[in-house]
Amino acid sequence: AHIMCTQKLWRRLGYAGRPPSDIAAPLLHNASLGSWAAKVFRYYRKDLVIGLNERTYLTVVFPLAPRVQFRSNFATAVANALEDSGLPMAIVRAESAAVEFEPLTRLTNRSMSGTLNDLEFHCGIELEYHKDLRKVQRNLNDMPHVNRDPCVPVDAVTQLFEGGSMRGSCAAH
Repeated sequence: AHIMCTQKLWRRLGYAGRPPSDIAAPLLHNASLGSWAAKVFRYYRKDLVIGLNERTYLTVVFPLAPRVQFRSNFATAVANALEDSGLPMAIVRAESAAVEFEPLTRLTNRSMSGTLNDLEFHCGIELEYHKDLRKVQRNLNDMPHVNRDPCVPVDAVTQLFEGGSMRGSCAAH
């Protein structure tokens, strides 16, 4: 698993991943979410990051600054999203901890880039109504995505971890 950054975010981070020699081999083999794609965008003089989980389309939103806290801010946003999905704290902790150790790479997947651009648009709308990024994130995770099954990120996360009960089909949204 890794964090795939758009070119702009890659530059803004100044390759800000800790060098591999600083990281012990992660003992986090039980993390299920896998890889993330991320981009930075500007909203009213603030740089925000949108992270998109490749497997579930779970979406996180957090400030880029301070840059040195990129990973910990990412991990906190993931923890909040998973907690808001109603998952047990053990899963929340394991998945958010995994984000702290995932290597950064360049995003080359055009489909993920396109989805990040769509999410930036929807995030901008949400930010007009809510200043709380956790609320924005919660709303984005209730938004259906076409050609996804389950189409709602929160449902995909629930299905991944609990193997089960969905709130309803995408036709209901």
